Amino acid sequence: MEGKSMLKLSHVLAFLLLASLFQSLMARDLISDGIEVLQIPVENDGEFVFCPGKLSWPELVGKSAAYAKQIIQKENPIVHDVRLLFPGMPKPLNYVCGRVFLVVNFKRIVRVTPSMG
Repeated sequence: MEGKSMLKLSHVLAFLLLASLFQSLMARDLISDGIEVLQIPVENDGEFVFCPGKLSWPELVGKSAAYAKQIIQKENPIVHDVRLLFPGMPKPLNYVCGRVFLVVNFKRIVRVTPSMG
């Protein structure tokens, strides 16, 4: 039993030693050396801003899909793809600027706030 606990302790110590050696590779050191670091988009009212214009339409919940599509394309001209998602359909996880998903029921009434993505 003591051998297993000593082995675990040695793994923890080895991890801490390696972590302390790589401390100099932190982002602030990379920036000072002139290496570019990926910048995370700034948050704006709880949503990350990737695309210009309006990004979500909570006022369209309960409206028909055809009406919602017209309003979305009118309020944000960069939207080029409005897709309907019916119950049980998976929503793709990749973010595409200019694409909006309308989650609707079988009567084509919007059930979830449409948003860019």
